[in-house]
Amino acid sequence: MAYPVLGSSDDRAHHRAPLRHRAKIVRAGKTHSGAFRQMTLTFEKLRKQYGQHVTIDDVSTRFEPGLIHGVIGPNGAGKSTLINMTAGSYVVSGGKISLDDKTLSGMKKYQIANSGVARTYQNIRLFDQMTVLENLEVCFYPAHVGQVWREILWPPFAAKRRRERRDVCMELLAFFNLQHYADAEAGSLPYGRQRMLEIARALVMNPRVLLLDEPAAGLNHHETAELTARLAELKTPDRIMIVVEHDMDLVMTVCDRIVVMHHGKLLFQGTPAEVQASADVQLAYLGTANDLDDIKTAAKDRRTQLGIRARRRS
Repeated sequence: MAYPVLGSSDDRAHHRAPLRHRAKIVRAGKTHSGAFRQMTLTFEKLRKQYGQHVTIDDVSTRFEPGLIHGVIGPNGAGKSTLINMTAGSYVVSGGKISLDDKTLSGMKKYQIANSGVARTYQNIRLFDQMTVLENLEVCFYPAHVGQVWREILWPPFAAKRRRERRDVCMELLAFFNLQHYADAEAGSLPYGRQRMLEIARALVMNPRVLLLDEPAAGLNHHETAELTARLAELKTPDRIMIVVEHDMDLVMTVCDRIVVMHHGKLLFQGTPAEVQASADVQLAYLGTANDLDDIKTAAKDRRTQLGIRARRRS
């Protein structure tokens, strides 16, 4: 079966889920009482060291909910290391990572995930021989473990839970224009659609913190534009989104605040306009004044496209 390229005219012909359905997907941070909690992710004097080599050096910053935070910097600046430490993939050498009053540094990966932190990877990690739908359903496994006996002994409960899990997964697939491929093997999808599926997997458990490690890597122009639109729609007042990315016009378009890393240190942080105006940032990462003008033009064009799409959907 041939699949249309993400963002192509064939792809846009597929109907996406209505807004009333998509609204349920992007909610985050709901407490047992039904109220929404706003969490703050904090780095305090964060340090990562391998022997004598320091990759993260005394980084302190805060990530507030309701914003998309970009993390940029040259190769080797420590961007992905921040993601890996936050998710528990790397052990913190010094300092502290906390989500409000809960210290994440020192926790196991599954404990951090249970605290509401989800991530994607630079290199896509899917179950290639499982279907697209199964790749989402398997993400419910940690929450399912404690209910195994209840589902075995009470079939109606098991059937109800399966329907609920499937509904959540199908909503996510519709949000990312993947509902038509629910029964296809994940490994058979084009690269751009696999990228979207990777993000959908991270959203299954409705995380409070969403960490995206180079989500636009390997995407073409149309696919990047589609990704930018989806990221903008995922922003809610209750979710912290952190995007590590090399695509500067995507970052300048979709991010509200940007952290600039350089040689393992926090070089600068601020709004996209403040980052663009910083001479230190231009020298370390963004390049010459001509390069910066090109980035500003590309970002403006993409914001215009997003505005047109939003008006068409309303």
